[in-house]
This record gives sequence, C-alpha cells and structure tokens, in this order.
Amino acid sequence: MTTIIARPAAKRRADWMLQALDDVAGTAEWLAAQRARSVREVLPALVMRLDRLALIDLAPEVRLELMRLYKRPVLKVCAALPNPDPRLPYSGFDKPTGLTGEQRLDALMRGNFDRLFQELDRQRYRCAAATEENRQWVLRNLFKFHRRQIRYAMLAARECPPHTWQALHDLFVYLVIRGNVQLDAAVQVDLFDDGFDAEIEYKRLLLLGYAGQRGLSGQAALDLLLRLPDWARNTHLSDPGAHLGVLDLMLVEVSYDRPMRVNDASLREGFRGWVLLPAREFTQFVDHATHCQATDLRRSRHAA
Repeated sequence: MTTIIARPAAKRRADWMLQALDDVAGTAEWLAAQRARSVREVLPALVMRLDRLALIDLAPEVRLELMRLYKRPVLKVCAALPNPDPRLPYSGFDKPTGLTGEQRLDALMRGNFDRLFQELDRQRYRCAAATEENRQWVLRNLFKFHRRQIRYAMLAARECPPHTWQALHDLFVYLVIRGNVQLDAAVQVDLFDDGFDAEIEYKRLLLLGYAGQRGLSGQAALDLLLRLPDWARNTHLSDPGAHLGVLDLMLVEVSYDRPMRVNDASLREGFRGWVLLPAREFTQFVDHATHCQATDLRRSRHAA
C-alpha cells in the first residue's frame, strides 16, 4: 500500500485558502486580508473556497451570511479579469475554448446560491433566516449569476459551464410548480413586490442563449444586450399542445442541459417544456445581424 504525503508547501497553501471556511466572522476577516493580494493569488483561493462551501452542511442562516460576504469580492475579482469583447478575434482571448476564471467563479456562485435557495425553501416555516425578504434576495442573485454565465458565454463565443442550462430550467419549473410564476395570467401580479419578475428573467436568458447559438458577434452582440429586457417582456411561453403540426418552432426542452432550439420539422407530439414565441423585433434583429456577419465573412474570404 502506497502512502501519499502532501508536501508542506502545498498543505500550507490549502490551509490558507480554506481558513475559517464555515465561520462568518472568520470569513469576513479572511476576505478583508485578501485586499493586499493580487487577483492572481485571490482567484484560485476563491474558487477553492466556493467549491468546498457548496459541499459542506451549514445552517441556512450561516450560508446566507457567507454568501452576502462573498458576493462583492467575487464581482470585484471578476471585474479585474479580462472581459470578452465580441468585436475581437476569439473575443480577445488567446484560446477559443475552455472555461475562464470568471466562468468558474460565476458557476460556483450560482451553485452556492442554488443550494441556499433550496435550503431556505425547505425550512421556510422552521428557520428564522427563511424570510420572504431573504428568499427574494437569494432568488434575484441566483438569476443574476445565471445571467452572468450565459451573457459571458455569448460574448466570448464559448460554451456555458456544464449543467448551467439544466439548473436554470429546473429552477424555473420549480417556481412554476410552486406558484411563484403564473404563466399566461390574465392579470400580472408582482409576487415579489419589488419589480422582479422570474418569468421575464427566464425568457431573457432563453433569448440570450439563442443569440449565442446563432453566433451573434461584433457590435450587434453588445446592442442586443441593451434591448433584451423589452424583447423578453413581449416574448411568451406556450403549451406545446397548442402548436402541433407547426414548423420552425422554438422549443424550450426543460429535461436537457441546453438552450432552446429551433425544430426544423413540424411538431408531432408534446414534450416537457414550452414553445417560445419570441418578440418579432428580436428575431428580425438576430436574422439581420447574422446575415450581415455571414456576408462580411464571405467577402473577407474572397478578398484573401
């Protein structure tokens, strides 16, 4: 039997990165100490801590306070990393594939918020932290980090981290089943009392994922982001049974870890999910932008 002994330097490095992992006051001190370190040092430490944090059992109130502590430092580290620019080759990165540091951080924050949201819901009437205010804050941030992941993937022309889309579909289906989202309601009721609408957020991300699939790039990708909220409000999710026999439908298949897809054939049977009926201006914008991109590409190849 072979015994593997960790090198002292590696052990000290791990101990430093995971110091006071499950302690709110200790984590606050640890994060404050990182201000003196470079982003190159802090990034792997945050990745390691957030990865481990998602695996350990904590009281919901402790996990809630920890996530409140982590949010701002993580966003500051992400802001210090290179941002994807869709107007540049490979969006400004040396390599066109693989997860970047920002993608890893966003994925880990999303995973931790997801676990916290489930814990607060399971203990809604047995935990002092499971207030509606805290639940709303967690849900808003859960969608925020989903949006960061999908937006980044579109701008960088990269794949989302595994399970991104499945986690998003699962979250929205859960909200529908629980009654927080009322699809096609005749009267729109703000269930969260602060202007947050989970259905609009979900549709916004579906549209964003579709634009990424179509390969939208350049200035058009940046322009799209500004107009997405309005287009999402004019986009609808519909029962598949109402569209049998129709061609070229956009299918939101919630059992798969992928964005919506266009069904080239006619819809022959129902499925678990919805048909997405996008705002007409959105499809016109994407069609025009991708047509111009294809034309420019052909011209550049011909000139070469």
